[in-house]
Amino acid sequence: MYERISPDRALRRVVVLLAVLITAVAGTAAFAVRASAATGFHEVADFGADPGDLRMFAYVPPSLPAHAPVVVLFHGCGGQAQNLDVNTGWRKYADAFGFALVMPEQRPENVGTGGLIPHKCFSAWNQADRTRAGQGEAASVVTMVRHLAAEHDADLGRVFVTGYSGGGAATNVMLAAYPDFFKAGAVFFGMAYGCADTESAYFTTPPLGQCSGPLNFTTASAWGARARGAYPGYTGPRPKVQLWHGADDPVISPRSLDYQRDQWTDVFGISRIATSTTTPVSGVTKRVYGGGQVETYTVGGMGHEAPVNPGSGLANCGQPGTGHAAICGPYHASVFFGLA
Repeated sequence: MYERISPDRALRRVVVLLAVLITAVAGTAAFAVRASAATGFHEVADFGADPGDLRMFAYVPPSLPAHAPVVVLFHGCGGQAQNLDVNTGWRKYADAFGFALVMPEQRPENVGTGGLIPHKCFSAWNQADRTRAGQGEAASVVTMVRHLAAEHDADLGRVFVTGYSGGGAATNVMLAAYPDFFKAGAVFFGMAYGCADTESAYFTTPPLGQCSGPLNFTTASAWGARARGAYPGYTGPRPKVQLWHGADDPVISPRSLDYQRDQWTDVFGISRIATSTTTPVSGVTKRVYGGGQVETYTVGGMGHEAPVNPGSGLANCGQPGTGHAAICGPYHASVFFGLA
């Protein structure tokens, strides 16, 4: 004889079956989106609202898993996204550790006049572009990340940011304006947040430059206040920060590393005196502050160039002739981010 099923039990079975079907369809749809989304290095022409009028490029490993992290990578003044990830070594670790890269690119017409004020710098001096309320370049970058995450089912809980020179300054902008969006950042020979409020002041060269010169005597508390002012009233967790600089940088004084250290240790409320000092490789000094919220790397003999270490090992990166061959910055940044 057939089992007699009550109407209530029959309804429950139908509901369970529908839930299973909906889950299966949703999973299939998400896979289909990932399968149809572009991989490799490519430009994304339409990523959504773009108040900062930036271009978006991305590198997505062909085998990127679902729920992968995202790293934002900024070029420096006069730079571009093309080959930035290859020359610095970031693409190697995107492939090795399974994360996607978002590479914003400035438009030449947005910033600069050439000469002493170079084109294609991210606008780290403009309130509209460097604050949470401004809805400028920083907002455009966040939209890029959200777009890539939707296309590739990436993890918005694991978003990181890094950049070189003017892109290092842009990295500090993102960390200050969107502390609830980024988990950590790595700044390579960059400049402190809020070091200048006008384009001309930003580009004043050493020794008198407020951002790049050695004669800025702003206090740590004042540096910290500037960073906190990017998102007033925010009291949540802050992204940890790793700072890199060449000891012989003639373009942005090594003192800039001190300005940034003072800024972020003040934001975290920790001492400016390092809790540990080590030498990971000859000529490189690493200092850790507090419980690891801030790290600094000073690279002896390095000028205004990327720290690379060409070779085939996991800790080797970069192309010959594209930087200072001593230590692979992106490898140590990936470890700091928890991606390695």
